Amino acid sequence: KLERIHCILMPPFASLEVAREAAREAHAAFEEPANKLKMELLQRESQGDIAKFFQLCIPMASEILSAVVGKHGFQPSQYGCVEFTQELSNFAEDPEIRELEKELKMHFMPSNFPPPA
Repeated sequence: KLERIHCILMPPFASLEVAREAAREAHAAFEEPANKLKMELLQRESQGDIAKFFQLCIPMASEILSAVVGKHGFQPSQYGCVEFTQELSNFAEDPEIRELEKELKMHFMPSNFPPPA
C-alpha cells in the first residue's frame, strides 16, 4: 500500500522527458531480438484467435515490459503494465510518446491479426 500511496503523491513521470525516456525504454525492450522473436512466434501461434492471443501474448508482453515498469515505480505485473501505458497517455501531446505508446499498446491489443495459416 505504501508504494501505491507514493505513486499517487509523486507521479512516476515527473516530466515530459522522464515519460519520453520510459517510452523509449519500453520500445527498446520489445525490439530486443529475443523478445521480438518470442512475440512474433506467439502472435503467429494465436493465428487470429483473440482468446489465444490473450492467453499467449499478454503474459509474454507483460513479462518483457515488467522490468521497465518496475524501474519507473509501477508494479512489475500485467496491472502495472496497464498503469504504465495509461500514465504515458497523459503525455500523448508529444509526437514521440504518442507513437511509442501506440506501438506499445499493439503488443497488448493489436489492431488486426494475421490471417489463419
